[in-house]
Amino acid sequence: MSIRRWLALFASFCILAIAFSFGLFSLPAFYPVLIKQFGWSHAAAAAGGSIVLLLIGMFSPAVGALVDRYSPKAVLLAGVLTVALALALLSRAESLPVYYADCLVLGIGTSAVSILPNSILIAPWFARGRASAVGLINAGIGMGGIAPLLATSQFERRGIGGTFLFLALWMAIPLALIVLAVPRGDRALTVAARNQTPAALNGSKLMRMPLFWIFGFSVFFAAHSMVAVQQNLVLYLRGQHVGPTRAALALSIAVWSSAPGKVISGAISDKFSARLGVIFSLLCIGLGITTLLAFPPVSDFVFLFAVIFGLGYGGIFNATPAIVFEYFGTRGVGTVMGLFLVFFGLGTSSGGLLAGYLFDRAHRYAVPFTLDLAFAAAALVLLLASARPLGRAVAPAKTVTV
Repeated sequence: MSIRRWLALFASFCILAIAFSFGLFSLPAFYPVLIKQFGWSHAAAAAGGSIVLLLIGMFSPAVGALVDRYSPKAVLLAGVLTVALALALLSRAESLPVYYADCLVLGIGTSAVSILPNSILIAPWFARGRASAVGLINAGIGMGGIAPLLATSQFERRGIGGTFLFLALWMAIPLALIVLAVPRGDRALTVAARNQTPAALNGSKLMRMPLFWIFGFSVFFAAHSMVAVQQNLVLYLRGQHVGPTRAALALSIAVWSSAPGKVISGAISDKFSARLGVIFSLLCIGLGITTLLAFPPVSDFVFLFAVIFGLGYGGIFNATPAIVFEYFGTRGVGTVMGLFLVFFGLGTSSGGLLAGYLFDRAHRYAVPFTLDLAFAAAALVLLLASARPLGRAVAPAKTVTV
């Protein structure tokens, strides 16, 4: 049994590192090349990433329902195939309508290999230290920070289309892991979890809870601020005369730093509460954006920003499953997690797009980045202003011994 659960953990780590991260994190590295080759505006190029991020959130309730109805393994398998297809389609995109349509397909596929099915896949196998286990697999997203550097290294050799196809070929790795390493589940484990974990609330009851709105809007503000910076970081640095490799490295360091951020926030959630884990992440995001605004982008302080910002960036990705498992258990929570992730999707999709729009109007990134700092502060204030405990919706799950 222990081998099977560690196989599931390893597979989820790799799925998030490659299938989830490569398409999502490589897109900002494509923006300068797309702008130069096709004459698109900053906002038009960044809108592709916003579409992907919007679909990750908005499609999450459907993904959660499919996970509850079928299995995480089936959803992950379909998701990896869809991501590979989307990257192949993007290799032939030469107009904005086609680019946006392909990004829509990429968003659907990325949603199906996101933290939602992966967290639900491993949750029953880790009754103790569940948030830390989620943090470990989500650290795979941090390892996916290699994507911007990997894509940038291929542009000169393969061009835009060849680079997208190169990334698509990498999907063979998570596909093989899903088929060979992901367990279908264990009947004894499933029955034990069902007997010891109350069923999650339905959508209408959930939306009547203060927890849903307090945490939901906090995640929206945090996701908006962090993704606005992440999606526009390469464009900002290139505009400040930072070389392409150094700019891609800064973005990669930020994403790599999200790996320990996920582990740290998971440990905080297990030892104290998921709410404190979110607060830690928000403090890192705010401090990171402050560092970016305070120091010249050509200085080495940009890498200090990347580390601090990345710690918070990772923790916000970890927040939704940590909250859901702490307050709702693990039984039938796909739909619940999907509803929470709508806030995440709305925040991530609006962040990059609004930042690009404000830059096109003001011609400097200090304007949107200052707004993003205010959004991070709003999320922090919202959580800190909650004077009373949020309260669990269901009794905490007992340890399942198998």
